[in-house]
Amino acid sequence: MEKKFGPMMQMAFVVEDFDKPIEFWTQKMNIGPFFKLEHLNVKDVYYMDQTTNLDFSVAIAYTGNMQIELVNQHCDTPSIYNEYVNNEKGPLHHLCTLTDDFENDVRILESQGYINLQGGKTQDNGKFAYLDTKDREGPILEIAQLSEAGLGFFDIMQEASKNWDKKTAVMDLGEVRV
Repeated sequence: MEKKFGPMMQMAFVVEDFDKPIEFWTQKMNIGPFFKLEHLNVKDVYYMDQTTNLDFSVAIAYTGNMQIELVNQHCDTPSIYNEYVNNEKGPLHHLCTLTDDFENDVRILESQGYINLQGGKTQDNGKFAYLDTKDREGPILEIAQLSEAGLGFFDIMQEASKNWDKKTAVMDLGEVRV
């Protein structure tokens, strides 16, 4: 068995709200624009082997090939975004990598001692899982296999970062001209 996933493509941070973090990233780090995806509709979600429902939103921006993701959970449902990290907000929460062989790579990571904490599917059947080591040596690892449409959304966001006017902190996907 060989790992098929690629390099880390995302750094994610759990936040209380989007306003101050977006202000920080756009004004101090010169990264933007952000795209807010409100109340994501994911399915088949599990946390610690229990089926669950989560209400959360994300804001995404790019710097080069690296995606910055801000995650805001709107409910008290136990998840990796609140319970697992003891509600620590701000520091690096997880890194994400993409794969084209999801089941293979999750199986390999589990065989190396990773624990599959949480996961699910996107509406277009993309798959994602968050894994961590027992000793919590670093950030959580997210591994995802996305649909062509999901990857296309990321491409649009990344392209928008290349032509960013440094003034518009948040854009709508419909505003992007490529």
